[in-house]
Amino acid sequence: MYTSRMSDTRNLRIVFLGSGSAGNALVATDGETTLLIDCGFSARETCRRMALAGLNPASVDAILLTHEHGDHIRGVEVFARRHESVVYATTGTRRAAGLDAFRSEVRSLVPGCEITVGALRVLPFRTSHDAAEPVGFRIEARSGGCFGMATDTGVLTPEAAEALREVDLLGIECNHDLDMLERGPYPYCLKRRIRSETGHLSNPDAADALALLASDRLRRVFALHRSATNNTASLAKRALAARAAGIGLSVPIEVASQDEPLDSFPPQTQLFAEEATR
Repeated sequence: MYTSRMSDTRNLRIVFLGSGSAGNALVATDGETTLLIDCGFSARETCRRMALAGLNPASVDAILLTHEHGDHIRGVEVFARRHESVVYATTGTRRAAGLDAFRSEVRSLVPGCEITVGALRVLPFRTSHDAAEPVGFRIEARSGGCFGMATDTGVLTPEAAEALREVDLLGIECNHDLDMLERGPYPYCLKRRIRSETGHLSNPDAADALALLASDRLRRVFALHRSATNNTASLAKRALAARAAGIGLSVPIEVASQDEPLDSFPPQTQLFAEEATR
């Protein structure tokens, strides 16, 4: 049985702007420093979604990239240039995405080596995906609160498991339901890629990861990168909830949407009212 240990997660706000095959982006902010993780929508769409959450695009200090696939970097060049944001990526991602041709400042990340961006500490860690040098992130605020995310990974790597322990907020990929993928319209080669160790986590994989990463500190869980073709929100949530119940973990579990923001600060209506008065 897990007993939730009190931690002030309001010191670290996470807004999933959208998560899925059509685009991925999230914002992490402690009110002093604001990070955009991935920018898989156009710059204009990213700004629109930030505005829906009461966030100012001009406040973004840096953009962290997980890997070079289009659904994660589509709008990064324009967004970084317009808002003068520094871009961080691994050397492999920099090369594969051609980031050095950008007219914005680009800095390298080294998996396993923590950096500090303003008031936030960021630890990139290796994931397992068919990309040049993909990573996930653990983000900690000086004032309290810790968020970890692993998405676009075929397995939970040992580095990911170590980095994601003892977080307050956990984002974990729930890409596909095994039966829906098997019976679905994708060609065999694509199904094999998705199921592979460099593909995507299934609902049972995510449930196994949750059981491994559960702790007294964990306060909320977010299912990420759900396939619109091979999964449903209810199936993803059910898989995580069943495993959580089986290990005595009682925390809210939510599924990030492809189409609209999901905010870690409940209730959202109250939060947006607070933002509007600042």
